Amino acid sequence: MIDTRKKDIDRISDINAKMWSIFNEYGGDEYNDEMYYQLVGFRESLLECETDEDYSYMLEEALDTMKYFNWVVEYKQLMDREPPQIYG
Repeated sequence: MIDTRKKDIDRISDINAKMWSIFNEYGGDEYNDEMYYQLVGFRESLLECETDEDYSYMLEEALDTMKYFNWVVEYKQLMDREPPQIYG
């Protein structure tokens, strides 16, 4: 079980690093606060993990949270491609 815990912790750590990277790159606009709240909540949940089962559940939570960050990236990239409006 320890090997499984280590794998889960490694994956969680990678996901956490990716989320912070996205926050640093795409933060500052309308989703800045929401991304920050997700990161803080994620960190607090991670600090409560004690058992293998906790880390397994935390990995699922990390994957779900990452979906939100991926959505923010997609949205920001879409908005960056918004064509100029000629008539206002």
